[in-house]
Amino acid sequence: MRAERGGGSPTSGRMPLDEQILHVHVAMANLAHGRALNEIAEEIGRSRFVTARMVRRARDLGLVEVRPTVAEPIDVELSTLLARRFGLRSALVVATPSTGDAEVREVLAAVTARYLRETVQEDDVLGVAPGRTLVRAAREIDELACADVVQLTGIGWPRLDDGAEVVSALGRAAGGGTFPLYVPILIDHEAAPILRHPALTETMRRFRHVRTAFLTIGGWPHSSLLARILAENGEREDFEERGVVAEIGTTLLDLQGRSVGGLEGRFIGISEDELRAVPLRVAIGGGEWKQQAVLATLRSGLAHVLITDVRTAELALEAEDGVECPGGPGEA
Repeated sequence: MRAERGGGSPTSGRMPLDEQILHVHVAMANLAHGRALNEIAEEIGRSRFVTARMVRRARDLGLVEVRPTVAEPIDVELSTLLARRFGLRSALVVATPSTGDAEVREVLAAVTARYLRETVQEDDVLGVAPGRTLVRAAREIDELACADVVQLTGIGWPRLDDGAEVVSALGRAAGGGTFPLYVPILIDHEAAPILRHPALTETMRRFRHVRTAFLTIGGWPHSSLLARILAENGEREDFEERGVVAEIGTTLLDLQGRSVGGLEGRFIGISEDELRAVPLRVAIGGGEWKQQAVLATLRSGLAHVLITDVRTAELALEAEDGVECPGGPGEA
């Protein structure tokens, strides 16, 4: 924040210069230096309410200027509004060069990497789910606070390396225990005995100890690996008819944020109840083909923190005001 030179806006010329100086002093003391209004009021011999009005008037007249200094391209106002509207602890709404999936993913990954570094604490238990944004984020992280890293869902078989990369890269950065889940994200009931393998049961026992979870949002039908797998099996149409637009963890969601069953025992990873028990849940998703999925996730209450892009956030807010949230085809 800085004080304007030369008397501020033209309107401020109607205020005597000495009053302008006093208004600037009060505003700078409160906004720039963090002094309490009661303390400033006592200093200048005015009431607390008059002092508060002086701060507001100094800003309104342009005598002082307040500017955000967040390093990342975060829309602070939209982030605050989205968090308030959906009851989040916080939101990180990122300005991106376009709404295309690839461009949005790249910027969201950079912000996710920074938030991971700043959020994970010593002796934490970090849960992560394989996803392209988290793959990119993990590649940007060389060091984390010492923590265990637990993989929260199985791996989509067209991209086995990606799924393994997230947990292994973050595990190396954190230096704690690493608990991978080397099993396909979707199995047949006949394959269920594989889940009794000691390495898998050890990982799944860790789900209830996870304190911080980072998960990407899958957007149906075209920006979700699970949806693609179900389509190949001839099963996706049934779930779409039941309104599925998103998945997060192993939870399928309709547009109203209600969970949709049907894959119990086959969709491998942390359950909805286990996920809701995690103290801090961070959901990541954005781009043209995840707009409905992000809205569904917001309505579900499954996320404490959302990392998304400006256009997706705007559409979510419009949907809450009664404007339909668009969706459309895309490539996962």
